[in-house]
Amino acid sequence: MTAPARPATELLSIQYLRAIAAMLIVLYHLHLHFARMGHDGYWPPWLASGVDIFFVISGCIMWITTDERPPTPARFYLKRIVRIVPLYWLLTSFVVLVMLVSPASLQSLRFELPHVLASYAFLPWTHPVTGLPEPALIPGWTLNYEMFFYAVFGAALPLPPARRLAVVATLLTGLVALGAVLPAGPTAWSFYSAGIMMEFALGMGIGRLAVLGRLPSPPLAWTALVAGLLAIPLATAWGPGLPRLAVWGLPAAAIVLGALSLDRAGGIPSLALPRILGDASYSIYLSHGIVLAAIARFWTQLAPSGSTAGVVMFGVVATAAATAAGVLLFLAVERPLVRRLRPSAASR
Repeated sequence: MTAPARPATELLSIQYLRAIAAMLIVLYHLHLHFARMGHDGYWPPWLASGVDIFFVISGCIMWITTDERPPTPARFYLKRIVRIVPLYWLLTSFVVLVMLVSPASLQSLRFELPHVLASYAFLPWTHPVTGLPEPALIPGWTLNYEMFFYAVFGAALPLPPARRLAVVATLLTGLVALGAVLPAGPTAWSFYSAGIMMEFALGMGIGRLAVLGRLPSPPLAWTALVAGLLAIPLATAWGPGLPRLAVWGLPAAAIVLGALSLDRAGGIPSLALPRILGDASYSIYLSHGIVLAAIARFWTQLAPSGSTAGVVMFGVVATAAATAAGVLLFLAVERPLVRRLRPSAASR
């Protein structure tokens, strides 16, 4: 089923990739609940590469949407805050409320005030249970990277495009290079000097090619897309000691480059389901952990020693529930909230 005609500025390839990235991450986190049900067999670790696709997309879209008429840094920051913060704070508050009211119902969370405050502030802080730099709403660890990138990118907006790209890319590259040679320091230093930061720079480079009209031709675009899709699982299997940037980041960039090139060449059909999943990808991503945990808790009460067939059925039901809940959250909360806040933000 095809969707209605789309605006000329809409990039279907990006929407579809957002949908794919969100679903990869939902599937990746099923393994945690499979293990708790006693089925701890192999589960593809490369499903986590959905995050890398998101980061490349983020760098690409920030470049494309600000190229023709760069906003002031303040306006850029305000738009990003309106887009990112409300839903994240809402779900973080839900998690914090559960921690306070019913702590026994959460296996991977414990209330610690500094950690909670850092979660709201998008600052990396060691999680009191996992020991990793994760916020109370665990998927929000990626937003800490996103907010740092937005801070750097927004500050560089007054620069001419070529210089802006060079400055931001050089800063990100320098952080990663220093992180590779200097000993590990505080949590924030280790966090922001990780190689995954370079994926934003890769996305910016793709966005720059797009606005200059220098994207690959369809044959080369198909080559990049297929090569990226194949490289992620193959590199995961053959290069376990390689950096994440090489194993997932570069293939993710090839996927985005290929898909965007085909889109600009008119080779992407308009389909309703992937479009709505792409629209709802942020809601799906932020809420899926809560939904999966709730379904798993209910499921284990019904069948505490579930068979292999039961675990498979749980995977199907939980994935469908997490997807449906994310779409409903987008339609009922995220989209109305952003629309309500945008006019007042613009007036300021």
